[in-house]
Amino acid sequence: MFNLLKFKDVTRGTGQGVVASSAIPEDATLEQLGSELLQLMAQGNSNYHRMGQLYNHIVDKRMAEKAGYKDAREYFSQKLADLSQATLSMYGTVARAFSEPVARRFGVTCLNLLLSYKEAADVEVNAEEPGPTPIEVPDEKGQVSVQPFGACSVDQMRMALQRKRKPASTKPLPSESLVLAEQYSEAVALRFPRGTGTLVKVTVRNQKGKAVLDFKGIPVEQVSRLVEALNGELPAVSELPKPLLTIS
Repeated sequence: MFNLLKFKDVTRGTGQGVVASSAIPEDATLEQLGSELLQLMAQGNSNYHRMGQLYNHIVDKRMAEKAGYKDAREYFSQKLADLSQATLSMYGTVARAFSEPVARRFGVTCLNLLLSYKEAADVEVNAEEPGPTPIEVPDEKGQVSVQPFGACSVDQMRMALQRKRKPASTKPLPSESLVLAEQYSEAVALRFPRGTGTLVKVTVRNQKGKAVLDFKGIPVEQVSRLVEALNGELPAVSELPKPLLTIS
C-alpha cells in the first residue's frame, strides 16, 4: 500500500482557530497524488475535502493528459474505479468553495447542495460561516418554513432545492431529457471547474414540455472547451446534484 505524501504543512487562520493543511507541491507526480487519493478514500469522510483538493489539482494542471491519458476522466476511471466521477467532482466543487474546517462541520454533501441552492434561489452564502444562510424548506404537505442551513438535514436541503427547481410548465420534462441534461452539465463542469475565474452556468428550461439547454458565462477564447464537452463521451448519471445545472 502506498504511503501518504509527506507534504509541507501550511497553517491558515479560520473562524475556528488555526488549522494545518498540507500544500500540494508543484513537482508532485500524478502517481503520488493518485496514491494519496486511494488512501484517503479508504479512510472515510474526514478526508473528502482533501480528496477534492487533490482532484482539483490534477484537473487544473492537466496532469492526466501530460501523463498520456486522454483526459482526467479516463485516469480516474482506471485508478479510482470505485469512486464515481460525479462524487469526485462534488468533492472538488466543495473544496474550491469552502475551507476544510467548514467541510468537516457541515459535510460535503450538504455543502454541495447549498451551492446548488445558492444558484437556484439566488441567495448569498458566506463561505466562512454558511450556517445562517436562510433555506426555504417545504414539509410533506408543501408548507414552507425558513430554516438556517446549519439546522437543515441532507433530505431537507434536497427538498428545498427540488422546490426551487420546480418547472414552471404544467407538463413535466421527460426523465430521459433531464438525465441527458445532467450528463451535459457534468461534462461542462469538468472543463470549467469552479474557482478558476470562469463562472459558467448550464440551465435547462421547460419549454412546453421540451427540455432546452442554455449555456452562460463562457469566455470567447474558451468556446472550444464547450465544444469538447458536448462532443466528447458523456459521464454516467449520478444521483448527486450537478453544481452547474439549474432547472427553470
